[in-house]
Amino acid sequence: MIVPMTPDHLPEVMAIDAQCYPIPWSRDVYQAELSRPDDRLYLVARLTAEKNRIAGHGGVAFEEDEAHITTVTVAPDCRGQGIGARLFLALVLAARRRNTSLALEVAVDNPAAQSLYRRFGLAPVGIQRGYYADMGLTPDAIVMRADGIHQPDYANRLINIAVELDYA
Repeated sequence: MIVPMTPDHLPEVMAIDAQCYPIPWSRDVYQAELSRPDDRLYLVARLTAEKNRIAGHGGVAFEEDEAHITTVTVAPDCRGQGIGARLFLALVLAARRRNTSLALEVAVDNPAAQSLYRRFGLAPVGIQRGYYADMGLTPDAIVMRADGIHQPDYANRLINIAVELDYA
């Protein structure tokens, strides 16, 4: 189940981040992001079978004509279950309502995430040198982008993904 993130979710969200990133976002960063509901959306994925445990989270910033994915993170022990794809689908659906393009940065050494983003039609458009240096990760990021996310062809892509994920 995917629901909007609230401040009450932050302890679990930050615990996931601590498992995934050498230098995770701080509570202040999350609170600042959550305080901007007009141009930000953050979601959590809950595992109902495990007493509503949070298994992952994601966020998007709505800019003029571009939606910028800020984070998609799945707990290490929950990967491979489609949670990242479900979170990403929910973020992209929200982006389609407000924007015409979608962009993000992904670590050059994260082929699993790159594959997920390609599935959603994002293509590499450049390299951002040193992007992750302050997070203690491999510093370079691939910039990926999808234009025309409001078009019918893109909607059909999302329908196919949703069917694959048993959303239909």
